[in-house]
Amino acid sequence: MNGIRRTWLPFALGATPWITLALLLVFELVLHSDAWVLRYRSVFAVGRASDKVDFLARQRPEVLFVGNSRADNGLSPEAFTAGAGLIKPAGVFNLGVPGANTLVLKGVVERLLDEGMAAPAHVFITLDETLFQHEDSLGYYGFLASRSDMLEHGFYGALFGSWLRTWYYSGNLRQLREPEKLLRFVSATFSNIDPIGGSAEQSRGYRRGISGGFQTRAQLIAQEAGTRAPPDPRMANALGALVERLVSSGSRVYLVAVPMFERASSFGPAAAPSEYSKVLSLLEARGARWLEVPLAKRLGPEHFADPGHLNDGGAVLFSSALGGAWQKLADKR
Repeated sequence: MNGIRRTWLPFALGATPWITLALLLVFELVLHSDAWVLRYRSVFAVGRASDKVDFLARQRPEVLFVGNSRADNGLSPEAFTAGAGLIKPAGVFNLGVPGANTLVLKGVVERLLDEGMAAPAHVFITLDETLFQHEDSLGYYGFLASRSDMLEHGFYGALFGSWLRTWYYSGNLRQLREPEKLLRFVSATFSNIDPIGGSAEQSRGYRRGISGGFQTRAQLIAQEAGTRAPPDPRMANALGALVERLVSSGSRVYLVAVPMFERASSFGPAAAPSEYSKVLSLLEARGARWLEVPLAKRLGPEHFADPGHLNDGGAVLFSSALGGAWQKLADKR
């Protein structure tokens, strides 16, 4: 009996590392699966972004909104449709990706175009300063950014993480230590759960802004700090390249700024000269057009979820005005 134990004990100890390695390999393969990412769209930001991408890949949008959370919370397809006098919002979609910068947006849109999505007739890109910062706390780069862009700009860690996603996404997986996130993760494992605000199909990509609903105080402070930083030239060039790709594909590209509470945008004719003025000039040189959106009434505190994001009431007012401004521009052509 003792001889049997001595025979099997080394085998068992020797097998443990291989079993661990096999489990990690399986988990790594799962992280490369779109089905897994979509399964947890109610848990992780990458999952919700992928939900939008997956839906758009099966659609032919006529009007596409592109941006970060200011677009996600600030542009209502239904209100835009009403303001523009269109019949229905089915051809309007909000591709706002909270926390994304231009490198991520370029990767997402180019992936859709490369996979056969027809170029939308009209693309509205919402500009704000944080869009031009090199920051990836939500782990988008390894899933959504172009590998060639990451190589070109020297983001080697993220590039490596696009292949070894277990390592790259570990920071987001640590969020499962939060009881609420863990419960949502467990629930999503056994049933399909839509992200907060509804699926891409239900909401046309728009998520109503709610005070304290989507960002922690630390995230809000970091985002506002980003509004005071100069633009990263790599991010400016990435958006310039995206504009050029869309224009060459037949899209009309408009640049807009979603209102923020008691703070003017760094973009547009009324903005003070700055490095962001040069970014706007770069984008216009690539074929985009600035679209001023006059509002019928001044937005007050009751129209904002927080200083940087509109709530549903503010989004409806702004989106309707955007639709009206766009329609007047179309009437002049």
